[in-house]
Amino acid sequence: MRLLLVPTILAAAIFTATAANDNEDPTIQNFPSLVNWFTSNGGLIDPRITLGYEPSSSNNNVRIRGMIATERIEPETVLIHTPASLMINDSKGGQFVNQCDVIQRIVEELELGKDSLWDVYFSFDGSSSGGEDNDDGDDNETDKHNQRLHTRTPSHWNREDQPGSRAIKELQGLPPTGETHRHINWYTNACNNSQQLSSIQFKALMMFITRAADRGIVPLYDLMNHHNGRINTRLAVDEEGGLSVIATTSIEPNEPIYNTYARGGGESTVDVFNNYGFVEDYPQLWRWSDVDMVRLAEDDPNHAFGRYAGPYNEDDNNWGVDRHGRGLEPNSHHYEILVVSPTLGALHPTTVLVHILGNGRRSIDEWKVEIDHHHATVRQSHVNAMHDSALTILSELPTTIKEDENTILPNERRLFEKVKKMGRVDQSKADTIQAIEYRLAFKKALRLAVDVAESESGKFYADSEEL
Repeated sequence: MRLLLVPTILAAAIFTATAANDNEDPTIQNFPSLVNWFTSNGGLIDPRITLGYEPSSSNNNVRIRGMIATERIEPETVLIHTPASLMINDSKGGQFVNQCDVIQRIVEELELGKDSLWDVYFSFDGSSSGGEDNDDGDDNETDKHNQRLHTRTPSHWNREDQPGSRAIKELQGLPPTGETHRHINWYTNACNNSQQLSSIQFKALMMFITRAADRGIVPLYDLMNHHNGRINTRLAVDEEGGLSVIATTSIEPNEPIYNTYARGGGESTVDVFNNYGFVEDYPQLWRWSDVDMVRLAEDDPNHAFGRYAGPYNEDDNNWGVDRHGRGLEPNSHHYEILVVSPTLGALHPTTVLVHILGNGRRSIDEWKVEIDHHHATVRQSHVNAMHDSALTILSELPTTIKEDENTILPNERRLFEKVKKMGRVDQSKADTIQAIEYRLAFKKALRLAVDVAESESGKFYADSEEL
C-alpha cells in the first residue's frame, strides 16, 4: 500500500489464470454474489461492468482477470461508488490512515468469520493466500487450493536462508533483491512487537499491501487492474468520504476498465513487481543505482538536477525549464529509463515527462516527440554515465538476455507444465519462473538504455563535464 492523494489512490493486485473460459473460473462465477453484497450495503456499480478475461499482450497463454465493459460506456459515467461505510480503515476514517490500525481491523474482521460485514468480500479475495511458514497450524486444503489460483508477490517467496529459496537467487542481484520481504519486516517490527506473523496476520497484511488505498480497503474499486498506458478512469471523493470511479473516456464492449497502481512516476516498475508480483505492461519505469550513483548522492543530494541543461535561479529555487517551457526536475535521483515500447525509451526522465503515467494517454508518435524534446536537454555526460552503468551490470550478470529468453525460461516452463500434468503444482518452480520473467524484463530495459544512449548520440545536450 502506498499513500497517494485523490485522485491518485491505488488499488488491487492483478489476477492471472489459465482457464479456458470464464465458466471454469470460480472467481468470475461468484462475481454476481459479490455485486449483490456490495449493492445491498449501499454500493453502486454500473450494470454494464462484469468480471472477465482479457488476453495478455505479453503472453497469450496467460489471461488476465479484471473488470471489463459488456456494453459501451460514455465518458463521465460513474462506474463504481463505494460508500465510506463499506471501507475498512482506522478509527479516524480519513484519507491518511494508520497502517498498523487498518491491518489490525482486517485481522479482527477476518476473525469474525461469517459474522463480519465483509465476509462475502473476504471470501472473494485471493491476494493473500500462501506465504511464510508460521506456527499456528492454519495450513489447510483451501489455502493450498488458493495458492494455485492467484499471483504471488515476492513477499510470498521463501527467504534466502530457507529451503526452496531459489526465486530470490534468480533475481541475480537486480532490484528488489534485499527488499523482497520488506513489507513483512516492516509489519513485524512496527505493528507486531517483532513477533512472527500468524496465518491470519499474513493474510491481512497481504490484503492491505495488494488491495488497500490511502483510505483503507475499498471494495470493488480494488478489482480494477493496472495499466499506465490505457488508464480510462479517475477518482472522486464525496462529502461523506465515499469514493467514486468515473470513466474518463468512452469504454467499448469487452474493453478492460483500468486504474493505476503507480501514478505520476512516483513508483517504478520494480515497485509494482515487488508489491503486486507482475511486470507491468508498457510504459514501464525502471530504476537502479550503482556505487557511483550512491557516491554522487552522498556528495550532493541535488546532483540529479545537473543532468539537464537549464538555468538555475538560486534565489527562488527554480531549476529552470527547457525551450518548450517544461520543467527540468528529475523524476528520480537514481538511474532511470522510461520504456514506452521495446525500442523507445527516455533516459533520465523529468517529473513533467512521467506525470502522464496513470493520469492520461499518449500515442507512440506523441511519445516520440516528447522524448526527442526531453533528450535535447539531457547532458551527454550523464547519458554516458548511465550507458556505462547499464552495460557494466549486463556484463556482470551470470546469464544473458538470449540465454534467459531462449533457453532457461522455456526449460523452466516446460518442467513446471510436466509436473502440473501429473496433478501437482510446484510452487517453488512457479516462483522461480516469476523471478526469471522479471529479471529478463529488467535486462531488456538495461539493454534499451545502452542502445538509446548509443543510437541517440548527438541528440543529447553536448557538454564536456565529467561526472
